[in-house]
Amino acid sequence: MTREEKIETIADILELEEEEVKEDIVLDEVEAWDSVAVLSVISVINEKFDRFPLAEEIRAYKTVRDLMQAFE
Repeated sequence: MTREEKIETIADILELEEEEVKEDIVLDEVEAWDSVAVLSVISVINEKFDRFPLAEEIRAYKTVRDLMQAFE
């Protein structure tokens, strides 16, 4: 997954414009970071990387940078 694909995916999940996605954004400060967003992250990781992370693992992520690293 390229950096651009990660940003596009995260923008969709967090309901932001791609240019608003910065690696230092704190997820808990984003209104759209909720249980649906966590499920979306799990779905993307499962689809793209054939892994099924637990919701607790995703909820432990603090920043967009953490999410980007999860998409590797």
